[in-house]
Amino acid sequence: MTMEQLKSDLECITGKRTIEPTETMAQVLARLDEMAKSVDAPERLKHYLSKRSYVKALAWIEDPSTPHHA
Repeated sequence: MTMEQLKSDLECITGKRTIEPTETMAQVLARLDEMAKSVDAPERLKHYLSKRSYVKALAWIEDPSTPHHA
């Protein structure tokens, strides 16, 4: 998955973008879950995705220097 696709999926989940008419929310969530298991993804991103902290994941993508807040 590209970072553009990941960002788009996160924007759909967080309500910043409407989901494409050809997709379902289940498909978007499945892609995000798959990315959470990816060995290539940065650890903090995997953490946010595995905890379904999608707002934090989107903030991290937009600015990886964003500090982590519990």
